[in-house]
Amino acid sequence: MTRFAEIEVDKVRFAPTNVRKTNVELRIDELAKSIEEQGLLQPILVRKIGNEYELIAGQRRLAAITKLGNAKVPAMIIETADDKVCLMLSLLENVQRVDLDDRDRAAAIERLVDAHNGDYALVAKTLGLTEATIRTWSGYHGVPEQLKAMKDKGEIKREEAIRLTHLLGPKKAVEVASEIRNLPPQQRKKVVQGFKKYTLLEPEEVIALPSAGRAKIQETGPQLCL
Repeated sequence: MTRFAEIEVDKVRFAPTNVRKTNVELRIDELAKSIEEQGLLQPILVRKIGNEYELIAGQRRLAAITKLGNAKVPAMIIETADDKVCLMLSLLENVQRVDLDDRDRAAAIERLVDAHNGDYALVAKTLGLTEATIRTWSGYHGVPEQLKAMKDKGEIKREEAIRLTHLLGPKKAVEVASEIRNLPPQQRKKVVQGFKKYTLLEPEEVIALPSAGRAKIQETGPQLCL
C-alpha cells in the first residue's frame, strides 16, 4: 500500500538501502531554485519506521528542500518491511540517472544480485536491463578505487578496468593501468586483449609485444576467459 502525505523533514533519516552515496550535493543550488519556482514535481519515497521515515529515493530532492529551509516535504509513503523491496525501488528510480555515480550504481546492483542469490537474470528482468549489463555493473563494483579514478578521468574505459581486474588481480591491474593509460585507445585495447591471449607471459612482456601485424608469439597453455 502506498499513500501520499507531507511529512516533516527532520523526521526523515537515510536508509541503508539508499542507492546514492556520492554526488549528493551535485547541482543542489540549481535543483533548489527549480523547486522554489515550480514546487517539488516528484515526491520523495519513504517508508514509515516507528515515528520516523526512512528515505528510499529522493536524497537530492530532500537536500534541496532542506537547503530552502522548508519544514515539510511531499512524500510517497510505502508500507513494507522488506529491505530487498526498498533497494529495488531505489534502484528503479536511480539506475538510469546520468548523474548517479558509477560507484553507487555498481554497489547497489551488486547488493541486489547478492540479495537474489546471484540471479543476474532475475535482477536484469526486474530492472529492465540486459543480463550482460547487470554483470558488467556487478563486475565494476570489485574494481580497485585507483582504476575507478582513472576511468573518471577518461584514462581507461569501464570495461578495461573490469577486464584488467579480472585477469590480473586488483594490485597488478592498477600497476598495469598506470603504464598503459596514456596509450591510444586502440593500442590500449590490444594490450588488454593480449593479457587474455598470452596467459603464460608476464604483464610487462605483453605490454612490450610488437603491435598487431608484426611478429606473433607462439601461444601455449590454458586460456583465460572473461
